[in-house]
Amino acid sequence: MMNQYFGELTYSIGWKTTRDIQLFGKNHSITVKIQVDDAETGLSPAQEDACRAYIEHEAENLKCMEQLMLDFSANAASRFSPRRLLFNYFGGCALLCDDESDLDEGIAVCILPEKRVEYQSDYL
Repeated sequence: MMNQYFGELTYSIGWKTTRDIQLFGKNHSITVKIQVDDAETGLSPAQEDACRAYIEHEAENLKCMEQLMLDFSANAASRFSPRRLLFNYFGGCALLCDDESDLDEGIAVCILPEKRVEYQSDYL
């Protein structure tokens, strides 16, 4: 499926693509995942709006994510590794990161609809 904001998406338990982002001066290749029920389901209007809002303000969103991560942990740049940008069914958007200090738990850096950090087990 072609998406006007992320380009070509493939279906594998949700619509997916890859994207390069920069956090704390480092480049990261991440998976972008948009949750849907099945391959026949397109994006909801809320997801379309969230994708547009993220892309139109990506630089600001990434800076905000960096600050949220630093507020959560002073050593965020070395502690967290971004893995997936997730758009949920209702238009929420969060960057899921691995946590070097806790290999069994990561964080979700939520940017839409509100800005916050929480543990992935709570977010998912």
